[in-house]
Amino acid sequence: MTRERDDIQRQIARYRSLVQVIAALSRHVRTEDLLRTMHRQVQALFASPVTLLARPTPEGGWAVQTLESEVMSEQWLGPRRDGLLERVLSGSLRLENDLPAYLQRERLTVVRVHFRADLPHTLSWMGVPLRAGSEVLGVLSVQSYALDAFTPEDLEFLELLGVQLGIVLENAALHEQLEREANTDPLTGLLNRRQFVTQAQAALERPGAVTLAILDVQEFKRINDELGHAAGDEVLRGVGEALLDLTAARGQAFRLGGDEFALLLPCDEPQAQRQVAALMTAVGQLTLPASPFLNVGLAVGAPQESLHDWLRRADARMYAAKRARTHVLAAQEGPA
Repeated sequence: MTRERDDIQRQIARYRSLVQVIAALSRHVRTEDLLRTMHRQVQALFASPVTLLARPTPEGGWAVQTLESEVMSEQWLGPRRDGLLERVLSGSLRLENDLPAYLQRERLTVVRVHFRADLPHTLSWMGVPLRAGSEVLGVLSVQSYALDAFTPEDLEFLELLGVQLGIVLENAALHEQLEREANTDPLTGLLNRRQFVTQAQAALERPGAVTLAILDVQEFKRINDELGHAAGDEVLRGVGEALLDLTAARGQAFRLGGDEFALLLPCDEPQAQRQVAALMTAVGQLTLPASPFLNVGLAVGAPQESLHDWLRRADARMYAAKRARTHVLAAQEGPA
């Protein structure tokens, strides 16, 4: 009777721990933060030195994140016809307390994601699928360096956790999607005007030179009228891709609306002019329904300047460039 009571108390305590883990995960709305918390919470819940989360990639294979010996590592694994992760998804594998013997018996080979010579190999292994409805989100694995480390009860708890983690991951992905939609332009993938206001104001308040570039496509209406709106959209997407490439290492690109774009370049004006010249070359090499001619106005942010005034200066130079039918108008060439 005492043993049964102790077992019941132990299970109650473990269920409480599981509830606490789920509550801790549910507080995160960003996938990156969620996954880091998940690894540490799962390690504590199962007193396990290794946790692994593998998520399928659009190209095939797996994006694998592992926490082992306090070291978080990430790696891409190519697709396999048969492996531990694939067997978890097929339902043929959940728990093995002598992994080396299982691998030898099944003639399977495995890849260690994070190899360190000072760490032992996994001897006990559990894995459960993560799903949101019929969609496969990944595989969660808990591993130990000891033989016979896990019990059927452990697997039951891991399966319960896997169900909840699938829900939390889906919610985090939905939150991130809504955030992206609120902050990005759906046609080009660039940040939108809302983000431009936020990021430009922050740039004005930071030390260091920042050049604002305002761009538009000259006679864009003619492209739409003569070639159709689908062609016009393709031109805008092409310009957007060129802007993203230009700012991949440094800077930010925005679509303000229509055929108007903006760049925040963390450099002085001569450097910004060189970057814009590189942009013109890149746009000229694109295969598009029409070759867009970009008018650009440049203005370096001034101390204590308001965002309205900064934008007005760059905008005035862009319109002056449009009237002059030239690509770039900088401070010394245009109206203040």
